[in-house]
Amino acid sequence: MKKLLAVGLGGALGSLTRYLLSESITRYTSAIFISNIIGVLVAGLVAYRLSTSETLRLALIPGFAGGLTTFSSVAVIHAEHNSMKSIGYFFATVVTSLLVLFVIKPAVPR
Repeated sequence: MKKLLAVGLGGALGSLTRYLLSESITRYTSAIFISNIIGVLVAGLVAYRLSTSETLRLALIPGFAGGLTTFSSVAVIHAEHNSMKSIGYFFATVVTSLLVLFVIKPAVPR
């Protein structure tokens, strides 16, 4: 039950953060892009850089980052516009997310 509450609370805070970002940034697509990248950054930092309890990891990765990011919005933007711009937006989100994770992932000792 404690794990479910952690994910639920984190998800609620992530969703509220996404909503506040979308209200403060005039272009909805920009707000979603920024939300997704921040969510990837949070999840990556928790996964790769922070030593936390299992409960906090659950609150931050599937909870907060999961509530903040929204692939469904990216899919809707792509489906609604079906243009090179929306395809570029989709790939920019994926590539930027991977670059963020590449930068924060610790180097593997050789």
